[in-house]
Amino acid sequence: MKPKVIAWYQSISFKGLSLLLALLLMVVLSIVYVMETVGFRLSIQSAEQRVAAESEAVGQSIVQLGAKIESAALSLSNAVETVQSPDVLDLFFQNLLTSPAIGKFIAGGGIWPDAYDGDSKLLNSLFYTKNSTGSVERIDSYNSHLSAPYYAAEWFAPARWLTAGDAYWSQSYTDPYTAEPMVTCTVPYFSDGKFAGVVTLDIRVKALNTYLIEQGQQHGVYFFLLDRSGRFLAYPEADKVMDTSTAVPSYILSHEYSESEASFTPIAVAINDIMANRRHQYQTDQKVDALAKKIVENSLSISISYAISVAAELLYPDENMSRAQPLFSLNVDSDPILNQAAFISAIRIPRMQWMLLQGVPQRDMYAQAIQLERQLLLFMLPVVVIFIAVTFIFFYRRIFKPLKSVREALTEQKNDEEFTPLPVHSRDELGALVHRFNQRSENLIAAKQQALKAAEAKQQFLANMSHEIRTPMNGIIGAAGLMQSESLSGQQREYLSIISHSAKSLMTLINDILDFSKIESSKVELEAVPFNLHELAQYAHELLRPTIEKPTLVDYRLHYDDAIPAELLGDPTRIQQVLINLLGNATKFTDQGFIHVDIALAQRDKHSVIVEIKVSDSGIGIPSEKISHIFDKFSQADETTTRRFGGSGLGLTITRQLIELMDGHIHVMSQEGQGSEFVVTLPFPLVKHSETSSISQLSTVSHLPSEQPFIGQRCLLVEDNKVNRLIASQLLSRMGFSIDIACDGIEAVEKAQCESFDVIYMDMQMPRLDGVGATKAIRSTKGINVDTAIIAMTANVMAADVARCREAGMQGHIGKPISESDLYTVTIQAIEDNNVITMQS
Repeated sequence: MKPKVIAWYQSISFKGLSLLLALLLMVVLSIVYVMETVGFRLSIQSAEQRVAAESEAVGQSIVQLGAKIESAALSLSNAVETVQSPDVLDLFFQNLLTSPAIGKFIAGGGIWPDAYDGDSKLLNSLFYTKNSTGSVERIDSYNSHLSAPYYAAEWFAPARWLTAGDAYWSQSYTDPYTAEPMVTCTVPYFSDGKFAGVVTLDIRVKALNTYLIEQGQQHGVYFFLLDRSGRFLAYPEADKVMDTSTAVPSYILSHEYSESEASFTPIAVAINDIMANRRHQYQTDQKVDALAKKIVENSLSISISYAISVAAELLYPDENMSRAQPLFSLNVDSDPILNQAAFISAIRIPRMQWMLLQGVPQRDMYAQAIQLERQLLLFMLPVVVIFIAVTFIFFYRRIFKPLKSVREALTEQKNDEEFTPLPVHSRDELGALVHRFNQRSENLIAAKQQALKAAEAKQQFLANMSHEIRTPMNGIIGAAGLMQSESLSGQQREYLSIISHSAKSLMTLINDILDFSKIESSKVELEAVPFNLHELAQYAHELLRPTIEKPTLVDYRLHYDDAIPAELLGDPTRIQQVLINLLGNATKFTDQGFIHVDIALAQRDKHSVIVEIKVSDSGIGIPSEKISHIFDKFSQADETTTRRFGGSGLGLTITRQLIELMDGHIHVMSQEGQGSEFVVTLPFPLVKHSETSSISQLSTVSHLPSEQPFIGQRCLLVEDNKVNRLIASQLLSRMGFSIDIACDGIEAVEKAQCESFDVIYMDMQMPRLDGVGATKAIRSTKGINVDTAIIAMTANVMAADVARCREAGMQGHIGKPISESDLYTVTIQAIEDNNVITMQS
């Protein structure tokens, strides 16, 4: 019997070829699908990695430049320790400032000794700079006794804690000689093993900007640079990030730029998060905190937050100072430079503690990804076709069985299970394809797992300075207020009045200092209420009287023009601050002679008046060359002022800014050794008859409707601080409350479950459980106090803190220091609001 003829379409070759063709189609579709989904994402990641590599290369070049500058500064410090001849040091600086490698970046440098012997320095300071012709000049003006105290400058003070061989890079500032932005590399030198001074090299920020612009043009991107405080060092459009409101333009902070350029906001937020996380990492470190406070004490221009960053760098330096470190990357819909969607990446340069950012158009990155995708497709498709042709020839021996096993293995694979590599039976094209498929799949799985594990932990940064100051001030003001109701002698009551007024003035000063940044960014809103200028002047005059060291030797006098209307319209708090600042300066610098305050009517019309305030004294006076700088931030007349009289150097700055905000003007006339006269002119609208006169700004206690308005009512006071418990308990007792006390949130929750209260006063920051958590627990347990009014009584007074209290279920907020009038008003309002809510529910 003849075997049955197998039709061609029944042959195993045809079936095998059909299977191979079907497999080819499946492979092609799989490749296309993978390339259009995961492949495209991988291409984008590859493009992002290329961008990151470009940033790292540029950052590495800046690291190398910094290393060269530090090396030059270290060689200078070694020379200073062994050579004290100015001629030899002149030669060192001549060679350095004209060096082909780094000379174009260096604007100047100097030697700044710290040690003193009597009235003479052991080694005079030397400062070198290049003039317009490129020649090196030595400037000796810093050796003058009238020169500014450079040893308290930001680029000098941290160097006291550097060890031999270390360097410190300052933040961006504007050089007073060249009026151009600079950063300074500072290296200490030593004498007999002790700190003796520093060697500095001033780096032109403009040169860095030019270098980064050139690098950006080469790569088709743009770069910009920030210092450790977030201040710009380089930007493609430098004029947009310069503060031109002052006489000497200077770079602004990144978050300040976002206020005027909305498209920069996402970048500024990412920058601030990185800086805040780094500061928060070391904020609770006692060593860092102690060193930061020492740095602040030795400088007139370093804030505590900036000092924490510097102290962390000094105590915990980066292990690898020669490699740039990636920080973050993000996509923005509109870039402020490119004016289109862009990819932003950032790296940190550890040697200088700078941040380098790069912007790339997303359009270019997508084009590269699409091009790579096409190249991969064009490469893989011919390989598959060749593979099909070769496998068909060896179909019977080498393909059919392996293909069947591969097909079965693919059938067993499930999307929701862990990937199992496909079996490889031979070392031919099919085996190579299966092997590559296994590798690619494993790489994709690994990339997916890595992406799932890579998550950034955001740390909430909380500026707690206001809280720490208000807590002890609550004890001072509260205790003084309670003592006023006791039986006291006349002298004791006078002393107590001084304590009370001084404490409240200190709180005003603290608030003004905290508002200083708002003043500079034009965010301060002035009041316009009726007030009595004569009362304000008398109060300020009497407040400063006890500060005169020798009252018998000083003619302390106030003259007020009766022609000034009794009531004016303005901001009495800010006007009082101006008077106190000017009188405080006069009493500080006058040992004998006179201090006169003259307030006169300068001009009047139907709707307004102009008042002239003169504060004159016979004190030490101001040198003529320093008068133009007397209103500068952190500035005083000369270096002896800092040692003898102290002060932050902010008083006259704040005074001038407040006066200008009120459309006024201030100027000073002074002679050294003869005294000074500050003249202020302020315009005030007149009070209309329809406007109600405000309560005197000097009143310290509001009148309550009765001596004990809450007699018979029970309250729970939740407070962990012993002093605050005492003050609050006394105030609440005077209002008639029966008081129960809890020392933390857990104790408060326990008592709220057992006893009924009419109102609960809750502190926010407490051990074991804070006030917000305790409030949520009381509201959620549905106990007997679930509807009881809860009022925050805390030193956390920021808007965000008040919002947190409201969200947790509190009905009111009382900020510390606690005033009796605020306590009464907020309690009444909270109880009424809570009753309305209870009735509605």
